[in-house]
Amino acid sequence: MSEDPTARTTVTTVSARPTIRVALPQGWARSMLSGIEAALLGWALVVVPTLIAYAAVSSNQWMVSTTWEDAFHFASDLWGASLGARVVSGDVSYRAVPLLFVLLLIGLTKLLLLQGRRFSPASQWMAIPGFTVTALLLAGGIGTHVSVWGALPLAIMIPLIAAAWEVARAPKNLELRFEIPRWVSVGVRTGWRASWALAVYGGLFLLLSVTQSWSQIRGIDQLLLSTSAVDSIMIVVAQLLFIPNAIVWALSWLSGPGFYLGSDALHSPTSAPVGPIPAIPLFGATPASAPGNWVVLALIVFGVALGVYLRLRKGSESLLDDLYQGGIAAVVIAVVYLVTSLASALVLGNGRLAFLGPRMSLSALCLFAEVALGILLTVALSHPVSVAWARELVGAGKARVREHRHPEALVGEGAPVELAPEMPSEDVPVEETQPAEEPAEEVENVADETQVAENSRDDADAAQASEEEDTPSN
Repeated sequence: MSEDPTARTTVTTVSARPTIRVALPQGWARSMLSGIEAALLGWALVVVPTLIAYAAVSSNQWMVSTTWEDAFHFASDLWGASLGARVVSGDVSYRAVPLLFVLLLIGLTKLLLLQGRRFSPASQWMAIPGFTVTALLLAGGIGTHVSVWGALPLAIMIPLIAAAWEVARAPKNLELRFEIPRWVSVGVRTGWRASWALAVYGGLFLLLSVTQSWSQIRGIDQLLLSTSAVDSIMIVVAQLLFIPNAIVWALSWLSGPGFYLGSDALHSPTSAPVGPIPAIPLFGATPASAPGNWVVLALIVFGVALGVYLRLRKGSESLLDDLYQGGIAAVVIAVVYLVTSLASALVLGNGRLAFLGPRMSLSALCLFAEVALGILLTVALSHPVSVAWARELVGAGKARVREHRHPEALVGEGAPVELAPEMPSEDVPVEETQPAEEPAEEVENVADETQVAENSRDDADAAQASEEEDTPSN
């Protein structure tokens, strides 16, 4: 059987499928180890002082039934509570997150992550699972009264903030960069820095309140019946860990909504109820009077100062860009406050002590509105585009006022120009109307043409007169 010479052979080439390899970034083990180390060091910072305190008071009569093992389990319960977990004893639950200790954990994790700077920035994120898993195991595996899953949000947020901080401040050749508009980055950075400035403002107000209420604070401290210097030191250190919580509460009071010292005791610029408060000396600094809502003007002034900073240091030629970055700064301030207020609330029992803390959402909204009002007004009124527009409006307004006050003067000035436009006279020689810089030859030519036109006009007039004389004779 012969082959057909016209037949064609088709060859199909199939390219090899690309191989997708999933690999952990270089240096991931170092970052995960940093997260584990941070969790272990944080746990030790809680357990060691607790055991030292137990050793100091173990000889007391009311501590006879407590053993070292009980103290060790209690210390682990405190570790879980510092991460936001509820400690349940019988039918009563407690929750108190010392924000100063949380900030210390973030700084400690950030410090340990410095060892991984020589690796890829992506490896820093591996500190999150290392810290989270270790922290939860220490709280749930050793603690006996802690609800461990309540500690999950902060156990994730602490290493997340530390890793993001380290990635953002890594050397330029290793840093991850994102293409975002300038007004977004400027607004976020400004809002973050302004949040710290607001914390300083709240701290100054807290210091003033403590100074004015020192006698009440001392009276509550005496009710605790501390019997030794160790007891007094423990009480002072425990309250220092909650200073950032008190600053968040103070900002809630300064922004208007206020905070609760019990489910039925709202303290705000317009409300100062008199009633029992928990036996915590720092609560003695609660304002005892209600000055009124004028205190919110301080936050508006803060927004004005922030707007001046944005205009002088971060301003651009675009009015919209400046307004956008001011609005984003206010949003960042409100978000930071909302997150910290969620962690600053306390649960010290049941009934009226089931919630103590700021009015979270309302305080964040008021803080945003007051700061944003100051920022946007300042930026809008001081921007060159707004200034030029305002000058145009003022000029147009002055012209209208002048027109209403002196309408006859405007008519007298404008009528001759419209009704009697300037026309060249026929008696003026053409040579005088010509520009001085024209050549002399062109002037002479124009003069000759003018003379010829006049002679032609004279001849035409003479011919017309002779015809009129001849007409009657005919």
